[in-house]
Amino acid sequence: MKQTLAILLDGYRELNHRKLFWLVLVLSGLVVVAFAAVGNDEEGLTFFHWSIPFPFVSTAMIPKADFYKIVFSQFGLGLWLSFAATIVALISTASIIPDFVDRGSIDLMLSKPIGRVRLFFTKFASGLLFAGLQVTVFTVAAFFVIGLRAGDWEPWLFVSIPLFLLFYSYLFSVQAVVGLLTRSVIASIIVVFLFWGALFLVQSGDNLTLMWRVTQEIVTERKEERIETFQVRTLEAEDLRSDLSLRASAGDEEAEEALAEAERDADIRVARLLRMKEEQEEDLRVLGIATEVNFWFHLANTMLPKTGETVSLLERILRDRAGLVIPVGDEDNTQRQFGAMVGPRDFDERMRKELGESHSVTWTIGTSLIFELVVLAFGAWWFSRRDY
Repeated sequence: MKQTLAILLDGYRELNHRKLFWLVLVLSGLVVVAFAAVGNDEEGLTFFHWSIPFPFVSTAMIPKADFYKIVFSQFGLGLWLSFAATIVALISTASIIPDFVDRGSIDLMLSKPIGRVRLFFTKFASGLLFAGLQVTVFTVAAFFVIGLRAGDWEPWLFVSIPLFLLFYSYLFSVQAVVGLLTRSVIASIIVVFLFWGALFLVQSGDNLTLMWRVTQEIVTERKEERIETFQVRTLEAEDLRSDLSLRASAGDEEAEEALAEAERDADIRVARLLRMKEEQEEDLRVLGIATEVNFWFHLANTMLPKTGETVSLLERILRDRAGLVIPVGDEDNTQRQFGAMVGPRDFDERMRKELGESHSVTWTIGTSLIFELVVLAFGAWWFSRRDY
């Protein structure tokens, strides 16, 4: 245990000597200063002691606490933590593993009485220490800004620390193993950003094809109900035509006059029913394609870490527990567009059910951690068998 703590302390000292570490801390500080400098009053927007008339963000429209929560969710969480700070952190920590396995550094470490597996995971943890310090400083500062400026103390903000570290660890595990295999800082940066982009494409594809499948399911079900109703009316029309035909053959003049109209109506209904069944076959074919495409996207998403869904989980917790106003993103706009095709209420209910079953919290975090553990286990195995 002492050796592990010593290596972590050495990792902290290494970070402390990195200019990028202090640069990111300074950037986090500037983001917090900008966060604290902006506010709203009775007239509109404020910046330090200046007041800018802008009634749409005045306290009459948006309470001060809600204003700061909106700023934190849109800029602190949506822009800084889950995007800009992550990019800078990945660039900053990219050299930890390649520098570690360089000759000279690795020889000194291997001479100490510590197992290689523990040594690898300890160096990985020291990389997470960088991101942990950054998000902790930012979250604590944001907590005090919202509390002091708006009088609303939200302890649920601190859930950002473990969930952001979880989100970051998915990416850093891949970066660490690539750095171990290639011993190249540039390669580890390029690969992790390509991997992050691929995750975005897979998760977007999973969500979009799920919306497509749900929409097609509802459309198919509704058309099937219409066909069943129309079949009943078509049978009634056929029965009426048969009845009028029998009455007309018996010499009923009124039945003869009504028979022609009944025959035209029955023929129209039969032709329309055939067209509806052809459309139903096409809808079922499209539904089959949507189901199959969504299956493969969901399978790929299940096998990979869920960076976007982990951030969405953080947003959901902060929205439900801390009352943060989360901005409506492109995914929500897309959902509304899909929902408009079949009725937003039915679409939303079906989507919530599908997401609860196939995109649960356990699935999001559990499968992501399994992927990360597999990657790290491979990295530990490779590090243990290599001669340095």
